[in-house]
Amino acid sequence: MRRKLFKESFWTTIFVMAFMYGLSFIKFNSDIVNPLAKALADFELTDVVFSHMRGNPGTEPNVTIVNIGQLDRRGVAALIEEINAHHPKVVGIDAFFRAPKEDVEGDSLLSAAFSKVDHMVIVSQLKADTEKGGIDTILYSHPMFLKHTVSGFANMITEGEDKFKTSRDCTPQETYHGKRLISFPVTMCNFFDSSKTNRFLARNNPTETINFQGNIDTRLEGVGVNSKNVFTAIDFQQVFDTLYDPSIFKDKIVILGFMGNYIGDNTAWVDKFFTPLNSNYVGKANQDMYGVVVHANIVSMILKESYIDDMSGWLNLPLSLSLIFLNVWLYSWLFIKMEIWYDGMTFLLTIIEVMILTFIVLIVFDFYNYRIDITLPSIALALTGNLVEIYYGLIKPLYSKIVKKLVSSI
Repeated sequence: MRRKLFKESFWTTIFVMAFMYGLSFIKFNSDIVNPLAKALADFELTDVVFSHMRGNPGTEPNVTIVNIGQLDRRGVAALIEEINAHHPKVVGIDAFFRAPKEDVEGDSLLSAAFSKVDHMVIVSQLKADTEKGGIDTILYSHPMFLKHTVSGFANMITEGEDKFKTSRDCTPQETYHGKRLISFPVTMCNFFDSSKTNRFLARNNPTETINFQGNIDTRLEGVGVNSKNVFTAIDFQQVFDTLYDPSIFKDKIVILGFMGNYIGDNTAWVDKFFTPLNSNYVGKANQDMYGVVVHANIVSMILKESYIDDMSGWLNLPLSLSLIFLNVWLYSWLFIKMEIWYDGMTFLLTIIEVMILTFIVLIVFDFYNYRIDITLPSIALALTGNLVEIYYGLIKPLYSKIVKKLVSSI
């Protein structure tokens, strides 16, 4: 009996996997399904950990963010001069200065301010070749601003369409004409702690999932209680008015960028993204993090060496298949032994198993920064109850009938 059940469970598992494979080719264009699909397309289970489960890690001690608002080049130059007087380890600016202005003196002052900083990092932008793939060109600021700076690309990897964009991952490095290009946050980290940066790059991952530490205090609707205010962030006006403790700049990574006309200005949506820290992790309403703060999170992740690892495919697939087979075996036994109670039992078991799997994924991710993909077993769990019935009630009898006819015709 056990051997027969094992054999039937094996063939049922193949049927379940074949059904799921065939289902993947069907495109659903239903007006009912599409809104739900769009709402869930940007959701990942681990978002729950980021937005609601993790405790406050405390203030990031090595990073200070300065809002440049709508400052012109003279203003940015004066801001950098004031910050540099307190001897930061690295200064990075998340802004482009693509062409000369009519204010020639302002351009000259900005270039001179850059020259006085020991480690000055400025952003560049990679443009993709949509036809051939790879990088087509690199966009820089004007050469007058590159003489005393190092560039790092600031491209954001986003998911979603139109304005519905979520930042989850980053690209540490790229190759262009045989030359290695380093991203903006990684370049800043390299000046601050080259050993940690080299260990990060040695992971050699094409993309890295950002282990978000927190946000700045924006206090707008849609920011969850777990969107922790962990970065020291001040406005340019506070710097000019000397309303700050000089220690926030000394030996720090200071990142300058746009965060509204002032910190807490939630009417500005330029260079702002959805992140896993958004409290509305399904059907997000408002972008919750400026790009410069995303860069700060990447910097913090590297300096803490707190990375997110994914279960490899060679391990995930056999574990998923084993779980699916065991579940099919259990459901097959229930179908044979408890036919009257089968529907109720399988429905209840499916709910319990999905809850257990979800709990395991969340706990493992929260404690170990290790992400397990349960997409395949979860879909299989949802379908197995009915597919086992189809197999034993239709596929197996039909197969037996065909075999019997073939044998009798010989």
